[in-house]
Amino acid sequence: MSLLKYIHYPLKNLINPQLFICRHQSQKILDLINKKAPVELETNDELENLPCENTIEWNKRLKAYRMRGESNKALKLFEIGLRKHQFQPDYITYISMLEMCKDIKDVDNGRYIHRRIWNSSVRENTRIQTLLMDFYMKCGDVDSAREMFESLKHRTIVEYNSLMTAYNNNEYPERAIDLFHTIQEKDNFKPNSMSYMLYIQACIKCKAFDKGKAIHEELKQKSSTYNKNKELMNQIVAMYTASGDYQLAEEYFRQIKEPNVSNYVALMNHYNQSGKWEDTLKLYDQMKLQRKIQPDVPTYLAVLSAIKQMNNLVQAKQIQEDILKQNLWQNHAEIQKFLGEILKTSDK
Repeated sequence: MSLLKYIHYPLKNLINPQLFICRHQSQKILDLINKKAPVELETNDELENLPCENTIEWNKRLKAYRMRGESNKALKLFEIGLRKHQFQPDYITYISMLEMCKDIKDVDNGRYIHRRIWNSSVRENTRIQTLLMDFYMKCGDVDSAREMFESLKHRTIVEYNSLMTAYNNNEYPERAIDLFHTIQEKDNFKPNSMSYMLYIQACIKCKAFDKGKAIHEELKQKSSTYNKNKELMNQIVAMYTASGDYQLAEEYFRQIKEPNVSNYVALMNHYNQSGKWEDTLKLYDQMKLQRKIQPDVPTYLAVLSAIKQMNNLVQAKQIQEDILKQNLWQNHAEIQKFLGEILKTSDK
């Protein structure tokens, strides 16, 4: 018997299965044992006869299955415990089960657990309600997520941003825009950088560029440091690029310390369409100086397009070397086809 199990053995005998004496301390030891000596793999038949003495033991096993990615066994054990009336789910049980349903996007079981929570003493627990909102957002059920959001007694800007993110990810940008305007009207919160970024992202998705530009003007008046947030600034550049206002896109692009790849590519494509192929290559050289980003397929296609127009064999061979060094796209069919055409044309 391991030392941990030896320590835990007398503690288990001291805990009354009907009471939860020393619950916090015993749960910590149970979790530690679970990490050091995982529960053996059981078959479904063996799950029916697992000797779980109390809710703490049930929670320990449910958590163990979740940590091992065995969601089916966790759900089966949960069902067995309820069917046999062998344990009463508590706050910890519901947290564990909801986290698991969220991880695997199990809508049906998540809804079932939600119904049980609704009839339990933890139904108004803020942590549970927030987790339910997160679960529905992860599963793409934005209407149920909004219901949980509205039921929260103590909302913060974090919950607002989470719901805006869900709306954007599930192609409801108009709802994200409407929600943004209720932040101050309903709860008297101040939007933060993330709120503004999500609002501008929503404006791009539904092509509400006038609204996006208006909120940018508001930002400029309210904050002199907003342009130091690179994520927000990248979103602003993306908005001006998407709206076709390349002059302003370039202006704000130059203000970003670390532009993202998509903004590089958008400007490169604009330069190519305008016949400014040298500017595309300059952007590529600038991009290579950034350590935190790497050129992707659209980047190389934009650069190769410029090189093809310039008929620049030296640059083509340099790009070929860069691709080999990066060791990512050397076998990409479209890139290799583009390179082959350029090198073949240059050889004539």
